[in-house]
Amino acid sequence: MARIAGEVRSSDMTLRFKHGKQTILIFADPLDTFETITSELLEALHERYPEGLPTDDPGTFLEIPSDFNQVVLAGPNDPYDNSQGWKTLVRDEGNVDENLMDESPRSMSIKDGGMIAFAFKAKGTTIPEFRVEFSNVDELYPDEE
Repeated sequence: MARIAGEVRSSDMTLRFKHGKQTILIFADPLDTFETITSELLEALHERYPEGLPTDDPGTFLEIPSDFNQVVLAGPNDPYDNSQGWKTLVRDEGNVDENLMDESPRSMSIKDGGMIAFAFKAKGTTIPEFRVEFSNVDELYPDEE
């Protein structure tokens, strides 16, 4: 089961769930199922963002579902180059609706500190767009002369 910081064991791994500018850290056992981990993610999102996830449009929020089956997860195409986009995590290149919820980070070869994008299924769609933004270090810390 995923844990809060006070309950973290040395065998737990840190997973970085990303959506837009938000990053949610979840501590989880490597053998926890994504059903359990995603349920913890939704719980954390509801607690932190009761109005919904903030969007680029000020005052507009994205509704957070209560059902883990409405969440789709993706891993980076290239873990060393974030600009290469995201690929939906599915079991055996199968149907995205299966959504790997009975798999674990270990069975999907996700490493400690791994980045996972998440998106919510919109009505009538199966594969949502994964929007992940990263800070530009050059803009945050310009060269001073």
